[in-house]
Amino acid sequence: MEIKFKKIGLEGLVVKASGRLDLDNAVEFGSRIKNFIEDSEDVITELTLDFEEIVFISSFGLKVILELYKQLKAQEGVLKLTNVSEDLMNSFKMVGFDKFLLFE
Repeated sequence: MEIKFKKIGLEGLVVKASGRLDLDNAVEFGSRIKNFIEDSEDVITELTLDFEEIVFISSFGLKVILELYKQLKAQEGVLKLTNVSEDLMNSFKMVGFDKFLLFE
């Protein structure tokens, strides 16, 4: 899985990944994002996950998204997901994530 980071201003971060967000790489995906946020000189309060090239998300991937959401919420930030395919959106809706996550 390839993961690209792009800082937007002082408080924004866009993360673009490709492939599958499953057991094999969901933990690495989450860890790399958390480490980037923690190592940043600025406080990241707006995290955007660009899912344009994500083709599958497992329960492990959903767990990582939930953990990121909680981390951002604790520092009064927001987590947004963009370019989410219909199939992935169905997965988010099935577990109720559409009730609290922001989708663009």
